[in-house]
Amino acid sequence: MKFTTDFTTIDSEAYLAISKEIMVSLDASPILICRQSNHPEDNYLYLYVAKRNSGYITGLANTSRGNGVGLYENHYNCPFNVAMSILANKIHDCNKES
Repeated sequence: MKFTTDFTTIDSEAYLAISKEIMVSLDASPILICRQSNHPEDNYLYLYVAKRNSGYITGLANTSRGNGVGLYENHYNCPFNVAMSILANKIHDCNKES
């Protein structure tokens, strides 16, 4: 079974909720928010990169919590290329499974 490979198209409600949580909890500005997986059952998991001071933060956002967005597996004060590499390594592409 093949799933979509567009990880960057997310609904605006999720985008706004994740952005707000990043700004409030991490005192950072979101740069990129994308899906963590293209499997339909993972539709509540997102990855993000945010800018704070002179470094970047990357991590996992979980929108399935009833009382807000949870931010997990954060990596702090990364150079941009390291943050993007971490994000890319966490993407689960079901199309690449055999």
